[in-house]
Amino acid sequence: MSASRTVVAILAAVIALLGCGSGKNSAPSANAAGAAQAKAAGWTLGGVPCCTLIAVPAAAPPVGTGACPGVRPGAIVLTDVGQCTLNFLFQGSDGSRYIGTAGHCILSTSPIGGDVGEKSWAPGTGPVARDSAGKRMGEFAYAILQDPKDFSLIRLDAQTQASAGMCHFGGPTAVNDDRPGLTQPVALEWFGNGIAAGSTVPARSAIAAGMPSPDHVFAQGAATPGDSGSGVISSDGRAVGALVTVGVHTGSLGLAGGDAGLVGITRLTPQVERAQQVLTTNLVLQSAPTQ
Repeated sequence: MSASRTVVAILAAVIALLGCGSGKNSAPSANAAGAAQAKAAGWTLGGVPCCTLIAVPAAAPPVGTGACPGVRPGAIVLTDVGQCTLNFLFQGSDGSRYIGTAGHCILSTSPIGGDVGEKSWAPGTGPVARDSAGKRMGEFAYAILQDPKDFSLIRLDAQTQASAGMCHFGGPTAVNDDRPGLTQPVALEWFGNGIAAGSTVPARSAIAAGMPSPDHVFAQGAATPGDSGSGVISSDGRAVGALVTVGVHTGSLGLAGGDAGLVGITRLTPQVERAQQVLTTNLVLQSAPTQ
């Protein structure tokens, strides 16, 4: 991975710890209570009591957010809950296009943590999703917030122009279901619109000691409110999952190393497989070359 595509990891821990705050640039709204609940509650990822959901700020893009216009991985999505980041684009066998974000970007969160559940919406009935300019892009079709899944899909309107390529990094080139051990580090990348980090280093990288779990990845990296749902790729461009939690994740520690980190990523394949079952449509990841 080239130096121009790497964010210094030492900075990551500092920003990640700051990420639990609401951010001075976020505008107050009725949705602020939901974000506060997400920050206060303890959640699990892959059965690990670990962390908090990455907070969802009020649905007004903070000044200085990194430039990633349009509808694509790394772009802003505004929902009834607040502001998040889009992940990957899919083509459905039903003829519709779908783009993902985190489940907690549309589902109400519990003040005491734990699973919220799963929901789907028939065409024409889902909550509206808007781009950074406030323009409608489509409506939610599916969402889940049930450990270890935290994922949702927006059914794009026919007239919405969308790109599969992640801002700055490009990709995804394919899906990464690899499960390297804890002594096999993996470089990860994403483009997020979190407060503070989104205006200074929206294109970020992280290091995972390995990816032994089929459900989650824990990594040393930086996440702040608004990054929720960001698509995470490995350095070869393959899609790993979505960024969803921040805090101290310690799934396992031993002589072989530690499945631990400051950010939690829920892996893509199990969630897409479940969404396909609920929506009764096959979902094909739309790929793009790396940059």
